[in-house]
Amino acid sequence: MNRYGLYFVVLLTVIVASTVIPAYAEVTSLKTNTSFYKGGSKIYFSGTILDTDPSTVTILIFDPNDNYLVASGIANSTSHQFQIIVDTGTQENQQKFSLKGMYNATAFIANKDSGKTVNFIFSPDGSPVISFPPTSLTTSTISSSEIDLNWSAPTSTGGSSLFGYLIERDDGSGFNKIQNTQSTSYQDTGLTPSKLYSYRVSAVNQAGTSNPSNVATSVTLSPPAQTTPPPSSTTDQSQSPSLDDLLKQRLADAQRIQQLLHGQNPDSSGTTGAQQTVRLTESMVLADGAANLGAQKSDAASGNNLTGGLANFDASAMIYPTITLVGVAIVVTILYLKKKQKLFGTTKTKTETVIPVEAQPEQQEDDHAMMILKNRLAKGEITIDEFKALRDELSEF
Repeated sequence: MNRYGLYFVVLLTVIVASTVIPAYAEVTSLKTNTSFYKGGSKIYFSGTILDTDPSTVTILIFDPNDNYLVASGIANSTSHQFQIIVDTGTQENQQKFSLKGMYNATAFIANKDSGKTVNFIFSPDGSPVISFPPTSLTTSTISSSEIDLNWSAPTSTGGSSLFGYLIERDDGSGFNKIQNTQSTSYQDTGLTPSKLYSYRVSAVNQAGTSNPSNVATSVTLSPPAQTTPPPSSTTDQSQSPSLDDLLKQRLADAQRIQQLLHGQNPDSSGTTGAQQTVRLTESMVLADGAANLGAQKSDAASGNNLTGGLANFDASAMIYPTITLVGVAIVVTILYLKKKQKLFGTTKTKTETVIPVEAQPEQQEDDHAMMILKNRLAKGEITIDEFKALRDELSEF
């Protein structure tokens, strides 16, 4: 055979092969009419093929121990759909469907690896078996301490209702149970910022816990930035009263004391002794005003080395002791003069002419002593009874 004859044979072989042995697309879909079967029931397999495929469909069914049986059927030439029924109640199939658990079936035309597979659960006595695992587990990071989980229910619950789902988390030390829930979502909170977490979910029914779902991972967000509030631009001066408030308070206290000494109601509008009350108040608030002014100016004078010592000087520490000593000296002097006057008065005859003494200096001294006594009373250094006793002593002169 010459070279041209060889070319013709090769070309003819390719044409025949492409006509007799087509490139099959295999089965395009496969499903069962339910996900759980018990002994004696019929299993319905249905699916579709392409219109270019041969109509013969083969199904391989594997039990939990990978033992298999073969079933076959013919697809409709018009709709290209097929349905293959396997009766587990026949004597032949009872031996093949004797194990309890998960089965899988693969439908194909010429190549098993190119076929479609479906899973189902079979129980010879009808009792529940372990559920299929949940599917499509996803995670989403919400914050630096929260990751949310969502998943889909298993395609088969094993012939019984689900008790719920078991959630496991891996924070780097392996998967550990964190929660049981009946929902298909969960919010995991209290997590560490900027850390990787992995999750998986299992279904739980009367027969036990299923295999876990797919593993989903997420990383928590970074912790929020710490913000420092700006320093306050104003100072709180509410704790130290102003000089004006202090003067008003001292004036009101002195007026009430004056009214009480004269037997008046402090709430009445009596004007007796008003002039003396004003003099007492003015004398009494001088020391307080000086002390308060020194306290208010201490902050402004602290930066000046020449006036720093004067600004920190407490005037009340010197004024009050001085007033007290002067008052005590005046009282002692008056008592001494009184005693001396009585002593010399007994040696004189009744016919002795008494030279009147000018009362103006003594009156001024008495007024000054009375002012000091009232000031001490206002400051709380003597009681009202002591004040009245001293006032009576002074009034005898």
